[in-house]
Amino acid sequence: MSFVRVSRRASYWIASLLVLGLSNAHGATPWVPTGDLTARHHIEVLQTQGCLKGLTVSWPISWAAVDRALRLSQQQLPDAQARACQTSDHYQYLQTAERLARNNTRGATVTLGGANQEPLYTAFDTQPEDTFTGQVALYTTGQHWSGRLAVSYADGDRDDQHLRFDDSYIAGIMGNWQLGVGAIDRWWGPGWQSSLALSNNARPVPGLWLSRHMLTAPESPWLRWIGPWDMQLIAGQLEHDRTIPDAKVLGARFVFQPLDSLQIGLSRLAQWGGEGRPQDLEAFWDAFIGKDNGESTGFDDDDDPSNQIAGVDFRVSLTPWDVPLGVYGQFMGEDEAGGLPSKLSSLAGFDLVSTLGNGSQRWFVEATETVAGSWISERRYNTMYEHGTYKSGFRHHGRNIASTWEGDARAVTFGIQQYFRSNVTLALHLTQATLNQDGVTRAEVPEDGNQILQSIEEQDVTLAEFRIGHPLLGGTFHWLVSASDEPIVTPFEERERWTAGAEWTRDFAW
Repeated sequence: MSFVRVSRRASYWIASLLVLGLSNAHGATPWVPTGDLTARHHIEVLQTQGCLKGLTVSWPISWAAVDRALRLSQQQLPDAQARACQTSDHYQYLQTAERLARNNTRGATVTLGGANQEPLYTAFDTQPEDTFTGQVALYTTGQHWSGRLAVSYADGDRDDQHLRFDDSYIAGIMGNWQLGVGAIDRWWGPGWQSSLALSNNARPVPGLWLSRHMLTAPESPWLRWIGPWDMQLIAGQLEHDRTIPDAKVLGARFVFQPLDSLQIGLSRLAQWGGEGRPQDLEAFWDAFIGKDNGESTGFDDDDDPSNQIAGVDFRVSLTPWDVPLGVYGQFMGEDEAGGLPSKLSSLAGFDLVSTLGNGSQRWFVEATETVAGSWISERRYNTMYEHGTYKSGFRHHGRNIASTWEGDARAVTFGIQQYFRSNVTLALHLTQATLNQDGVTRAEVPEDGNQILQSIEEQDVTLAEFRIGHPLLGGTFHWLVSASDEPIVTPFEERERWTAGAEWTRDFAW
């Protein structure tokens, strides 16, 4: 199959979108969702310019928190600078989007999409999940709660769970805390192409979460120095068809902003429990305090109560010569030594924003190394995101819940994103990558499990990806075309060099 011979199923559904004529509506969630590239771009620019006093390294972010961060900055800035913020395209975009999200409290969302093959590599953006995806979601939002019931059907060859309830949730506000249950995408980290903690690379893990609602600074003079802060706690359950069926995922993230130009995030993730594993309070306490390093903590290698990774990330925002610029990094440890993460993998990058022509552009370079110990220690292959007991690793339905590049990879991405005032977005990403550097696939897949999307051998590849997002028929249409200079062979299949797909989303508010 070639690029022009898109699969019949995907072609049929993509073409059918072009003949639909539907009424206009907007806004379906109380937060800026993971994957809303345009909203994130404008939020990041305003934060860098000092026009938004908030945090931008954890997604989703509630629209209420965005609105408060904008208003707080207007109160603190000199009048001339505040007016400059209010007249910018970035500010106007967010004001319009926040107003629509606030006013459209009930409605439905329809999503249709497809591709010639399941897209292999993701970024902070919207794309089809498989050869065909269709979803209908009903949503409603009250003063202190919000709910969404999403029912979707996905047709693909690798993941055989066709009927899905991803993107469903119910959440409520208690004081300044949000308590929710459901399955929503999260992105923990400052990267644009990937994250070493949580990302939208895999399907969202269903579970419970607790997070702050308004990201304000402490009132205590002793703690005010940490600035705006956020705490997120998650407890989810992975799929049944894995080496440890129904294993749990526990996560915690703390983000703070000690300087207007500096954000720091601390993340910790653990796989715990599951069928045949201890799930009592003693086992949970051992996992909580990090007592799970085999013989060094009194356990045999296959008796560890949990599989954990932890690390730190940061973003520094500057405006030299009035050019919004960011420098960011992320480090995640697969083990611990002296109470701190060790065997670190790394991600680093920088981005800047220009205003050429009709709109603005974001340029970024991002480098990722997912070999454990690649940062200031001995390199250890077949370690990052893997475990001797939880042999399916940090994956959900075969896809890594963190890095799109999988373990033991090295990738450098150059990206440019164009944001037009007409709400048209273009993105071009070019990547040079070395996949699976040791040439070993350590993860084990049970008979009925989903195959791991990882190269089966060490492979140097050049990747190009082009994305377009634009209004269409009252909704938003996202196009994706990607190519590699040679086929990538996974345990599931030898993939086509070209991937082409599209996804259309439309909200109907009432």
